[in-house]
Amino acid sequence: MSKAIAGHRYRHYKKETMVYTVVSAEALDCESVKPLVVYRSEYETPDHPKGTLWVRDRNDFESEVLLPDGSTVDRFTEI
Repeated sequence: MSKAIAGHRYRHYKKETMVYTVVSAEALDCESVKPLVVYRSEYETPDHPKGTLWVRDRNDFESEVLLPDGSTVDRFTEI
């Protein structure tokens, strides 16, 4: 599985065009103090402009996803 590294680019498993750059892999949730990843979109949609910032639990960012066919893939793959 891909580890979140600031400055590196990743593709989301759902779509080839969903590319992101990790801004920080060292952010912390203010309530739970869980590590978070802050990442920026490198694409745009009608609802979200290019450069939109997203935040996700680091364990979730670095996790695998079970597909309907029973196979697993990285949620985010470094490119």
